[in-house]
Amino acid sequence: MFPLTLLILLAPVVSLIYILRTTVSRRRQPPSPPGPPRLPIIGNLHMLGGTEALPHRSLQSLSQRYGPIMSLQLGTVPTVVVSSPEAAELFLKTHDAVFANRPKLEAAQYTYGPESVAFAEYGAHWRGVRKVCTTHLLSASKVEGFGPLRKREVGAMVERLREAAAAREVVDLSERVGEVLRDMACKMVLGRNKDDRFDLKGILSETMSVSGAFNLADYVPWFRPLDLQVSMLIKKKFHFL
Repeated sequence: MFPLTLLILLAPVVSLIYILRTTVSRRRQPPSPPGPPRLPIIGNLHMLGGTEALPHRSLQSLSQRYGPIMSLQLGTVPTVVVSSPEAAELFLKTHDAVFANRPKLEAAQYTYGPESVAFAEYGAHWRGVRKVCTTHLLSASKVEGFGPLRKREVGAMVERLREAAAAREVVDLSERVGEVLRDMACKMVLGRNKDDRFDLKGILSETMSVSGAFNLADYVPWFRPLDLQVSMLIKKKFHFL
């Protein structure tokens, strides 16, 4: 109850500070792309997902109204949403170095996220990690060397699907494909997909799930000390890291 009471007491003060900071920052920054109106503190977070929790559909619907390049305010994080192939090429190819940084997610702080190729800041360290990853895992010779592994795993999955179809069984295709991808990833990186000490595939699944989970502190850093959501879940699930 204490964090909730403290949150209620601080809400007016935080709202006033947010409004003042937003007003000053807008005067200093160039105009943003068109976008929907924003609420104090949460910005446009309330417009993503709704009851169906499908933010990609919400973004697609908003882009039809505000254009292929629109701006959203996700808490304190200014965000530009691109929804056309031409604009995506500008962001991801022509000016990719400008937009190469990764967001600093709270979940990444409890694993190797800040030092990994997926979440490290763009710079010398990230380029070094990418070089190691490319040389030892993603080079043409390595990819070709894992060809028999991919053929064997995919062939086994297709055979299991054929047997299930013959038995007229209902199959969750997404789950089957996910299992094959996890098996191949573990074997490519670790040389095996099972370990007597850890559930390697389970750890990989939990890592992906927690990394993609919504965490309010990622968008409103003022709430981070209250530890409202994902931090406790991460500490519980990844206490061995």
